[in-house]
Amino acid sequence: MNKKWSVSLLFSILACHTYAQENNQHTELEELIITDDKLRTHNLSQTIRKINDTVVKTSNGSLTDLLLFNSSIYFKENGFGMVSSPSFRGTTAQQTSVVWNGLRINSLLLGQTDFNSISYKEYNDISIKPGGGSVLYGSGAIGGTIHLNNELKFSNHFDNELQLTYGSYNTYRVNYNLSAGNDKWSTQININRNESDNDFDIEKQKRKNLNGQYWNNSINTSIGYRINRTHDIRFFSHIYDDERHFSLISVNQIKTKYQNQSARNLLQWKATTQKTNSIVRLAYINENYRYFDYLPSDRHSGGEVNSYIIKYDLDYKLTEKIVVSLLMDYQHNKGKGNGSGFAQAQQEILSSGLLLKHTLSTKSGYELGIKKEFTKAYENPLLYSAGFYISPIENYTIKLNGSKNYRIPTFNDIYWEPGGNKNLKPESSYQADLSQEINWKNWQFSANVYAIFINDMIRWLPTNEGYWQASNTNKVTVKGVELFSAYRLHFGSHHINVQGTYAYTDSRDNETEKQLIYVPFHKITGSIQYRYKNLSLQLQGLMNGKVYTTTSNDENSAIDPYTLFNTQVSYRFGKKNEQMFAFEIKNASDKMYENTLNRPMPGRNYTIQYILKF
Repeated sequence: MNKKWSVSLLFSILACHTYAQENNQHTELEELIITDDKLRTHNLSQTIRKINDTVVKTSNGSLTDLLLFNSSIYFKENGFGMVSSPSFRGTTAQQTSVVWNGLRINSLLLGQTDFNSISYKEYNDISIKPGGGSVLYGSGAIGGTIHLNNELKFSNHFDNELQLTYGSYNTYRVNYNLSAGNDKWSTQININRNESDNDFDIEKQKRKNLNGQYWNNSINTSIGYRINRTHDIRFFSHIYDDERHFSLISVNQIKTKYQNQSARNLLQWKATTQKTNSIVRLAYINENYRYFDYLPSDRHSGGEVNSYIIKYDLDYKLTEKIVVSLLMDYQHNKGKGNGSGFAQAQQEILSSGLLLKHTLSTKSGYELGIKKEFTKAYENPLLYSAGFYISPIENYTIKLNGSKNYRIPTFNDIYWEPGGNKNLKPESSYQADLSQEINWKNWQFSANVYAIFINDMIRWLPTNEGYWQASNTNKVTVKGVELFSAYRLHFGSHHINVQGTYAYTDSRDNETEKQLIYVPFHKITGSIQYRYKNLSLQLQGLMNGKVYTTTSNDENSAIDPYTLFNTQVSYRFGKKNEQMFAFEIKNASDKMYENTLNRPMPGRNYTIQYILKF
């Protein structure tokens, strides 16, 4: 792909964006603006679950901690606070996409997102979408997508919130949020600091967790400006910096640590008319790491990737019930390594897609999508999706969705020396999803049945020359069931919220017919929250089934099932400046457990939290 492709794409985007404004009828913008609007408008045939704002506010820790007790996703952690990899619907970490304000932010080096390196307090919309989504969100959206969005509020307001948290193992967190605006401007600023000695007791080995200390900082900024009734500009920036020492398996192991920095910047111009809705996005994403393989020496290796992205979305209303959407995307990725097996590489990807949304009635409709990507590095498959939804009776909805999705090889998969493979093909998957939802009075229930068929799965395997190499190998079939239920009861000053999830996942290698490693057959979560006036009590529970850690499903190395409980009590007070104190006991039953082999997790531990709004 040469520079002519880039120039042609840019001029096409500008031309389309200008055309989209010809019918320039005044259209009122909503006071609250969600950046990733297609999450809500173009996924009507799939289930989307937003995590309750109260749960987000009172929870502590990383994104792993939040999702662990509030979703069916399994997390494999290399020790508490260390690298955290998800398994969503029995897929790998590289097959789960994290989407920040409409942009996929999985590492181009590793293909995955470390959920222990993401602070979530700065996002006021955190949503989970199970199932395929590559037509909308690109590579890796096979098992599902996690969406982190900043909502901009255009009204007169000036709000401040300070959260201070201290807990066991000398763990503290400081989070500050500012939100201000009027009918023309909207601004959000978040500053976050986490730090911990992470030296919990490991009773089985009669020692403390060694070399587990970590810290991280993040600054998140969102700015929106309404030019007029039909145009607005938004800017989003996120800067992250951390250092993690890697916990030792034994006292004789060599100490190591890892430093990670990332920056994301997104400039967005949106134009809305009576017939069209168009968005131009310009983005720059940087990821940078350094690995120290022998402490206290300063010797290290590292890698860096810079990504430049141009995206254009155009929604055109053919009729009151039919909307056609054009998707165009150009991405230039440039990476380099330092003292590692990764030298230099660059990659250009151009993609285009079409969507159709037809609302048949207030109770039914269907969605269609098609997308194709072009790059010199490998041949990308044609992607497509189709979905249908209907409410045959009041409060009951049936959703059916099918799609073809994919995951591209990472920079490490292709360019690492030795072991990188420039002949790799992208992974591809076919999947079908049937969902039934009931919303009746205070009760909500959903049941999903799905199947995923994955081809050309990329694995690193040993070679005769003594090193490991990336290869397209096995096929995988995943079949599963997901259940979700929630109930709310309110009488007088009493409020009761009950919520639960259950997931059954059968994820097998077609050749060996064995369950994939670190995929539990069963996972159950549940929570009960009781609030009386300003006093709240909460109990969270998690049951995780057996997990195999070897491809042969050896019972001797399997991780046994375990059950965890968290309890929290909180009290709100203050009229002019609302305040809250919360006391939480995590792992209240003091369960000794692991979610990764030979990586013990903390026993019973405590957290105190103070929140001030002013």
